[in-house]
This record gives sequence, structure tokens and C-alpha cells, in this order.
Amino acid sequence: MSAWRQRGVGALALLLLVAAAVGGGQYLGLAAPFSGDAFATAGASGPGEVPNPYGHAEVTYDDEGVPHVTADNERALYFAVGYLQARDRLFQMDLQRRSMNGTLSEVAGNATLESDRFHERMGFREAAEATWRQLRDTDHGAKLRAFSSGVNRYVETRPLPLEFRLNDYEPREWTPVATLLVGQQISWQLSGGFADLEAATVRRKLPEATDLYPRQLDHDAAIIEADRPGQSWTPSENATSGGSDTAAVGAVYEGVRQFAGAGGLGSNNWAVSGDHTESGRPLLANDPHLLLQAPPVWYEMRLSAPDLDVRGVGFPGIPFVILGTNREVSWGVTNVGADVTDFYTYEWRDGEYWYDGQWREPTSETRELGVSGGENETITVRKTVHGPLIEREGQRVAVAWTGLTAQNQSLAIDKLTHADSLADVKNALRDFHVPAQNFVAADRDGTEIRYYPAGKYPVRRIDDEAVRGDRVFNGSAGHGEWAGYTPFGRSTWEGFVPFEAIPHLEDPAFVGTANQRVVDDPGFYVGTSRNFASPYRGARVYQLLEEHVDSDEPVTMADLKDMQRDTHSLAAEAFTPMILNATDEMPQRAAALVEDADLASWDYEMVPDSEAALVYRRWIEHYRTLTFRDEYDANGLDEGYYPRTWVLQQLPADSPWFDDERTSRVETRDDIVARAMNETVTELDREGWETYGDFHHTDLDHPFPVSFLDYPEKPIGGSPFTLSNYRVSGGTDVGSSWRMVAGPDSAVGIVPGGNSGRYFSPHYADQLERWRTGQYRPVAFEVAGGTDIEFTEEGN
Repeated sequence: MSAWRQRGVGALALLLLVAAAVGGGQYLGLAAPFSGDAFATAGASGPGEVPNPYGHAEVTYDDEGVPHVTADNERALYFAVGYLQARDRLFQMDLQRRSMNGTLSEVAGNATLESDRFHERMGFREAAEATWRQLRDTDHGAKLRAFSSGVNRYVETRPLPLEFRLNDYEPREWTPVATLLVGQQISWQLSGGFADLEAATVRRKLPEATDLYPRQLDHDAAIIEADRPGQSWTPSENATSGGSDTAAVGAVYEGVRQFAGAGGLGSNNWAVSGDHTESGRPLLANDPHLLLQAPPVWYEMRLSAPDLDVRGVGFPGIPFVILGTNREVSWGVTNVGADVTDFYTYEWRDGEYWYDGQWREPTSETRELGVSGGENETITVRKTVHGPLIEREGQRVAVAWTGLTAQNQSLAIDKLTHADSLADVKNALRDFHVPAQNFVAADRDGTEIRYYPAGKYPVRRIDDEAVRGDRVFNGSAGHGEWAGYTPFGRSTWEGFVPFEAIPHLEDPAFVGTANQRVVDDPGFYVGTSRNFASPYRGARVYQLLEEHVDSDEPVTMADLKDMQRDTHSLAAEAFTPMILNATDEMPQRAAALVEDADLASWDYEMVPDSEAALVYRRWIEHYRTLTFRDEYDANGLDEGYYPRTWVLQQLPADSPWFDDERTSRVETRDDIVARAMNETVTELDREGWETYGDFHHTDLDHPFPVSFLDYPEKPIGGSPFTLSNYRVSGGTDVGSSWRMVAGPDSAVGIVPGGNSGRYFSPHYADQLERWRTGQYRPVAFEVAGGTDIEFTEEGN
């Protein structure tokens, strides 16, 4: 931890604040006095009775600080949920809204102007407003209004959370559009990105690297494989042709790459049908890998009203349980990684672009960005027929993203919480638009499980031929357009893959997903190797599931817990023999390190007390860098452009990529393996690391960077390629943000921290150590104790 963070609280200190976003990465610098008033009511519990304009509701907090909310109707329920989320997570909610709304600088100053410019120009708020226009006159819209009213009731009647008082600002009124903006942020982090711009930049600057980014990684660990029980899939005939481009978009990409979603994010889920379990009924597990912070990204709730009884987690700012279980079904998700963002360039003349046989002016609007402590900034927001226009150094690219139109995923989640059967789950997922997610679901009373990669998948066409989306399209010629897509309006979706044509499994024996590709041949374009994870976790899921199902013992909840805690690295299993085969090429100190760490007999477990895990983990980083750095650096490409680890593993020993162009000799794989180990021993000596836990430890910080708000740092196992997943991505910690295992009669779960965002609450960090050590606690519908807060019908 740096020295400035260790100083903790200081009067009138200038602070750096990392926005509490699902994907993180934005910064706020806030200056404010730490007055005694900021702490005066920080631990107050609040009133035991709150008026509710929608009806009666009661709240009982359980021993983990999870609110159990029971109401006479769902509007009364979600009013109470809004009040409770504001009570426990208001600062987190406000930063997420500000990030997507482009208003961070109103409280942060110049430090976040670049972020605000991007988010304002992308038009996320306008897309959320389009969604609200679609939902506002529905019953679902009424629930969003009730939730907003509950948030605002708390803000109007209770002292603001500590962080607001430390920074001397107040949140604006919460609205349904704010809730939808939080959903936009989640969707962007999981499906928004600039992979096509990155690919075009590599093809232009380093064309010989094209083979390092294959259309499909050469593995047999897809989610759906024909030789697994119940996993047959017959694709549609809507195949896609190839193609590439060398568009000059590098300046645009460099300007926006920091705002790309999905960097380092992933998840695991799996389910086993009742035919193979101890109880004869299905089991399901899910652990989404998202940003880890204090407080956690998830907020746990149990919500009950007529025709609704659901328990699980949701994102603060969104009223619904997103992952969890009700009395009839359980479900979990992972990110598909589908390519649902496209880019268009045009022929330009005097500020106009050519499209559909005529010159057109982009729509243009001047907007003002508020800047705390400085002068407000005026920017111009421009859009074409395809979407927002991103401009930098004379380059212009229009962006189409499935999230920039009216969507229904909030409605889909609402329906999912009410599902009484797997048929209801399927019907709910018809409305799930973006981000495309791998849903697994289990029937708690029956024997069956389901798998659906639900989402909207665009079909791109050039001259009536379906083409892949891994390129920058000629917008002037209308190439790659999505039929029925209306940015910032309401789309008809007729140019998208029909729901029934999406690969899915109706009743497999088991299924597991870990962000690997869905199926080898889906019949339509989903993405390329840039979009899907290397297959190490996916292969490990199926390796363990097959071992359990093929054994003589039925699968139990304990087995699924063990899988979530699994630290065996198939990547280490593949790369370690390369190290052992190159010891003769190593300097004496490096060879001695390999022997001392006993890599030859290592079990490939990434555990804190392992020296072998430390040596391997640091070696693989140096090995990757030494393989690609000379060619990439020479062409202006940093390590963010390097190919997947799986591609590195598959390079033949005499690949030209191992040759260091800066030397006169021709290096092979063994040479680079040896050099990487030499750099590893130098690094370990310098840092003083002796075991994996010395290097690999939790660093979960509060958005407001004062030490007492952070969680303590402790050694932890796992890696980017183990099922027990933990890694640092872009300076932020990423890992299992919620672990859940659900059976027919019970469920267990854990979050990395605590359910309350109030520092003085006993539930601020009470689950952290149990989460770190792989423990669980019950996720029950029943709760002991009396009512903590009663919401009384206003006027009674």
C-alpha cells in the first residue's frame, strides 16, 4: 500500500477516489474537511417505523445483515427495498449513476473529465431514457417508480452516509432512469468493448501477428459438446463468411480503450440434473467474477410479497434479485462474451458523411459538463444513423451497441424472480437483451436443469450475405448494419437471431460454463477468440463434473463447494513441463530456483503457502512479456495487445515469436523460458517473496481511499485460470464476488466482505474471512427475530 494511503484521514486532504463501478477504473479527486459532524450519526440505526405510500411492509435483518422484506404488494415491497438500499449502499449507488451519466466531475473536478466526456458522448443516459419510455406505463415501471420513491424517502429523512458528509455534497433525486443507468453500467462492463478497433489496429501496425488471434481457439472445452450426455445441438444454416480490414482507427482506440468493458471479468456456473445427485433433485452453483471492493458489488436480499418469495443478490441501485433462488427454481449466470458492439467509418466531406446515396450531417448537440472547483466544460456530442460518433486525431468511428436502444432485461429479471417452473425461466429469458449471459437453471422440485445463453445477437450482412462482426465496417456503404436496430429508440430486432435458434440445452445430465465459447458451430456469428476466455477454467469444470458423474457416488452440495474452492491450474499443468525441459539453458541461480521450488513434483495447486505456485505465477508473466515485447514495442503496441495465454501455450518450440529481434542469434522457446526464469529469480530476490501468499493477497479497498474503510489485506489462493478465481486486472482486484450453491431444500452463499456499506455496522466486513477461507453460510428463507423496520401505509 502506498504511503499516501497509509496516512489515512487528514484535514482538508485531497483524496483520490475510485468510482464504485462494477468494472471500476474511473477516478475522483475529492477535497473536503473531515469534521466531527461527519461521524456524528454514522452509527445511528434509524427509525423503526417509516411511512410507505404503497402499503404495508416489514423488514427483519438476519444474523448476516441481510434484510428479509415482506410486503402486502410489490410496490410496497420495492419502496422498502429502495429505502434499505439507500440506507446501506447510497454512496455506491450514486457513484455508479454518476459514472454512466457523465457527472463525476461535478463532485470530483478535472480528474474525471475524460471519463465524463466519454460517457456523455456515448449516450448511455439517452439509452436508459429510451428504455424508461418503453417501461414507464407498465406494471414493471410502477415497481421502478416505487423503488425510486423509497430511495428518495431515505435521502430526505435520514442523515446521509458517511462518505457524502466527508465530501460535503448531496445526491440528486433518484429516478427510474438512474436505476436503468446502473443496469447500463453492468451491461457495458460485461458486453461493451472495442475488440474490433483493437484488432484493426494490430492488423495495421503488426500484420504478421494476425495468426495470434484466431477465429476460434483450438480446444474441445466448449460449453456444448456433442459427446457429452444430453448436449447435442443442431445449428441453423445462417453461417457467416470471413473478412478483415485495415481501417485507420488506432488513435480512436487509444483514446477509448480505458473505458472498455469486460477486462479481466469472468464467472463460473454449473448444474447437475437430479439423475446424478444424492437427493435425486438438481444442484446448481454460481460464482460471478467481478470487481472486488469494500463494500461488495452485490447486495443480498430476501423479498416476499403475494406470488413472490425470492432470495439472492442484486446490484445496489436495482431493486430485483438478479442471482438466486425462489421456492421453485434456482438460477445463475456467467458472461457469454458475445460481440455485440460494431464500428462504422464513413466517407466525409465538409463535415458531412456519405450514407444511403446522400451527404448527411451528423446530429449535433452542445452540452455542458459541470466541474467542481473549476470552470465547466462545453463539449459537442455527435451521432450518425448507426450511433454515437467517437473522434480523435482526425479519425471518426460510429458505435453500435445492443445496449444503446430500449431494452427489456430489467423486465426479464423481474419475471425470472417470479418463475414457478423451468418453462417460466425460458419465457423470462426471451426478454433478456443485453449483456448476453449464460443462464443455468434448476427445478428445485423436479429433476431437470436448463442452459440458455440468452441475449440479442445481431446478424451483420454485406450484399445479403451474413458476415462476421470482427471488423470495422464501411458505414457509407451500409455494410454490417443490424436490421431493426434503432439507437436511442425502440428496436424491432428483426435482424437478430431468433430466441429458439440460439444454442441451448433442455435437460442435459450436467452443464458448466466459464466464459469459454458456447459451441463450436452455433450457425451464426457470436464472437472470435478475442471474445471468449482461454479454456482452462471451462475444461476444469467439465473435468471435475465428469469425474463426479462417472463415479459410483452421487453428486452432493459438498462436491460443488469443493469445485468452487478448486485451486488446480490446468494452465500451470501445461506450462510447467516447458520450464523443466529448459533448465539446462538457465543460469545457475535460475535453475536452482526451479529445483528449490520443487516444480518437478508440484501438484499445480495455486495455494498461498506454495513456493512453486509463486515461481510459476511470476515466471509466466515474464515469459509472456519476453515472447512478445520486442515485436509489439517496436510497432507501438503495449502489453494490452498481447494475445491470449492459450495462444502462447500452443506456439511451437521454434516459433519466430520466440526470436528476440534485438539480438544477433535466433532464440527458441527454451531460451525465452530460461530468460523468464532468470528474471523471476531476480524479482523474487528484490521483493522478498517466499511463497505465493506473499505476492498474491487480497487488496479490497473502499471507493473512498482512507485506510480505515478498506478491508484488511491477507494471503489468498487461486489465479486467473483456476475455478477459485482471483486476479488483479487493470489495478483492481477481480474474483468471486458471490458464491452460491443451491440444492432442492437449502442453499448456501457468501460475499467478499459484508452486506452493509455502513462502516460502523457489524456487517461491514463480517463475511470477509469466511469468504477468503472458502466457507459458506446459509441462504435461508426463514428468519428469526422481530421486525426491525415497519413500513406503514401512509395516512394510517
